[in-house]
Amino acid sequence: VRVGLDGTGGSRVKINCVVMKGFNDDELSDFVKMSEDRFDGDVDIRFIEWMPFNDNGWNTSRFVSYVDMMDKISNEGKMQMERIGDGPNDTTKWWRVQPGLDNNGGKARVGFITSMSEHFCSSCNRLRITADGKIKVCLFGSNEKEVSLRDIMRNHQHDDPKLQEEELGKVIYAAVQKKTFALGGHGNAEGIAKAADNRPMTLIGG
Repeated sequence: VRVGLDGTGGSRVKINCVVMKGFNDDELSDFVKMSEDRFDGDVDIRFIEWMPFNDNGWNTSRFVSYVDMMDKISNEGKMQMERIGDGPNDTTKWWRVQPGLDNNGGKARVGFITSMSEHFCSSCNRLRITADGKIKVCLFGSNEKEVSLRDIMRNHQHDDPKLQEEELGKVIYAAVQKKTFALGGHGNAEGIAKAADNRPMTLIGG
């Protein structure tokens, strides 16, 4: 929601774009220009490095890195970018288009999610709950590391809600403690693809 019903509030809208070579890597500048021209910089564009998940056919030949995306925007799109600050534990590297000589433009915010080429695992604080009630402490962690909170909540050891909450908290804490340092313990994108021990993204959720 960009603007609330009373004309105030709302939040910034983000358009996410997973970039793949030979599919949409020639459209990066068009997305940035769309944010600048059509939305007057009020909509953020985020380019996401293609990540390996089960059944998505990931391979290095169609992978486009953060650096390559930046080069395409600067060289092919003739746009200069300036780095701006990221939020705490942000998964996005944020940039802004520099204004032209006529001082027009310079409003669009462009982000890059660089999970594969420059991962941010050391500062990541994300947890996910899957549609079937399992906690996933790393997006790239194997299915074996998922813990079913649904089953625990359906089969509590205690009737006291406070004790139930404590029990659930201990399980979540234990799951987080088993989180590996980087990329689900697979080392790199090729390792994730080779292991093939994760869910498809459609079964993980955003």
